[in-house]
Amino acid sequence: MNDEVLCVSGSSTISRQVNGINGSRADMIISVLVKQAGLMLQQNAIFLNVVSGIVLTETAGDLAIAAAICSRHVLFYFLEFPIPNNIAFIGEIGLGGELRTVPRMDKRIHTVAKLGYKKCVIPKSAEKSIGASAYEGLEIVACRNLKEVINRVFLKEIFNYILNYKIINKYTVNHLNDTLSGNDVLHI
Repeated sequence: MNDEVLCVSGSSTISRQVNGINGSRADMIISVLVKQAGLMLQQNAIFLNVVSGIVLTETAGDLAIAAAICSRHVLFYFLEFPIPNNIAFIGEIGLGGELRTVPRMDKRIHTVAKLGYKKCVIPKSAEKSIGASAYEGLEIVACRNLKEVINRVFLKEIFNYILNYKIINKYTVNHLNDTLSGNDVLHI
């Protein structure tokens, strides 16, 4: 599944257009991102498209939709960050921002590994039920909630980008450090 998202801030009309996912499900995911993950999407027009005409009818794609929205929102006030093509997201999102396991998780992860993905983000609750040895070459990232996904996936990728392209200043370091959990602090 491949999702496309466009977030437009400061638009004269705040609208949500979705294609390939139930509109109320998309509204719920957006609302949870605002309330539980702290993204400021209230003033954004959001256009969401599931590529290739696929229609999502189950909740296993919730996390992928949320990740796509996070990547296109002006994340942390300074950078839109596209998700690398080698990361997959599998899981349902609850109203509290928690990640929930979905049926056939092991089979889904096995398929992701066979397709050549390098990283797969899943709910922490699914971690015990899967056999990690069957996914050689695939890093499993197990997260409890959306904030943890943002911290463990997006912030680490953003740090690498910033360090590689030397676009960093003291404000950026302090702002990102404030956003991270206690164990993940950037030292320069």
